[in-house]
Amino acid sequence: MYDRMPSSVRTGLVGLRGISLARERYCRETYRMLDELTKHEKASGGEIEQRQIAKLQHIYDVARAQTEFYNEYLPIRLTALSQLSQLPILSREVVRVQGIRMRNRAVPKGDQIWVSTTGTTGASLKVCYSPAIMRRNWAFRMQQFLWAGVPPRSPRITAFGNQIIPSGQKSTPFWMHNIVENQIFVSIFHLSIAHGADYVKFLKGHANRVLEGFPSAVGLLADFVLARGDRIPMRAVFTDGEPLSVTLRSRIESAFCTRVVNTYGNTELCGLIQQCEHQKMHVSPDYGFLEIVDEDGVPVKCGETGYFVWTGFINDSMPLLRYKIGDRGCWLESQDCPCGRKSALVDPGVSRESDLLYAADGRIFSPRAVNQVLKGATSFRFCQFVQQKNNQVLIRAVGSGARAEQELAEVRQGILSLLGDGTTVESELASEPIVTRGGKTPLVIREQTLCPGH
Repeated sequence: MYDRMPSSVRTGLVGLRGISLARERYCRETYRMLDELTKHEKASGGEIEQRQIAKLQHIYDVARAQTEFYNEYLPIRLTALSQLSQLPILSREVVRVQGIRMRNRAVPKGDQIWVSTTGTTGASLKVCYSPAIMRRNWAFRMQQFLWAGVPPRSPRITAFGNQIIPSGQKSTPFWMHNIVENQIFVSIFHLSIAHGADYVKFLKGHANRVLEGFPSAVGLLADFVLARGDRIPMRAVFTDGEPLSVTLRSRIESAFCTRVVNTYGNTELCGLIQQCEHQKMHVSPDYGFLEIVDEDGVPVKCGETGYFVWTGFINDSMPLLRYKIGDRGCWLESQDCPCGRKSALVDPGVSRESDLLYAADGRIFSPRAVNQVLKGATSFRFCQFVQQKNNQVLIRAVGSGARAEQELAEVRQGILSLLGDGTTVESELASEPIVTRGGKTPLVIREQTLCPGH
């Protein structure tokens, strides 16, 4: 319905949504929490540890008292962070299947917001939170803006997954204004070499703003700029939602003449790692508690890569205790940062840059754009998109049963709609995902990256 509406009506709807979000994001409660976070930045290592123990105890007690799933856990009185290892580690599959039983029964149904996340595997799971939790989450976002010297509500250009332009639109504008927040949404679903000049012209007309988005989408914008020999200065560039490689960071910083400020976050709202003004990645101790473990659940040493296991503090609508989210990284061997903050330093890890998906008409889709098609699918353990040629895509989903077949058909139709005319899309249910060199299971795979035998 939105796509069929006149542009003026769509602009009005975006504005109304902007008013609603601004009212939530910039309320007194959010600023109160931002003040609290700012004061906590001066805490010593011992003070951080004691605060985390208290927060762990609180979320554990809430989970046991208010959820069906954790009600089976035994009472624990925490006096040390190491005691958390008494609890079992939860896999992503367990959360996917048992998520409804992890819902906090004390949260009124009218305040429950359910969203889907697919992660890097293409397997969707449902996550619950509330408006109060989103206000808390926004306070952390504003904190990082301040680290970069950017006041809240500064003019910004946003290149995340907002589908604000009809997919069938063939000409500019590929952006939409949210006047209330002085924000311009840029469509990442219309990026193509053919429209590269349009995007560059738009960016030139809005230079010296904050630019934010998925690394792959911002990277494509940077490529359009660099391909024309241009440089467009931006006030700051914030990236989130995907790994940021060294080479991708370099291209973005070169194109936009400023440093990239990176964030590791997740839809589950269970953990947060933010880059400070000295380019170090800090675990946010008020957001969640991080463990990094090996295959057997044993903590790894500094410098050794392991699996992230998060216990979230802010999302009490769906508490996640010792959740093995599927990401990997390591503690930095040196835990000192010139910024003076004593929060733990982490390398969140960078997997190989995911391949892009190409439409027959030249449009280029980042993995996060493709991910939007999977939001409603809940029966897959994995789902991958294999690009055999620019006009051929194979969808491989790991699942079984009538529901998986139905959802695969829906995903196929979604990809056909996304890529448009001229693209052949085939699909199949498979027993195992495709594993590329290095043992990764990326969402999007170009045929030439496959291991021999796959």
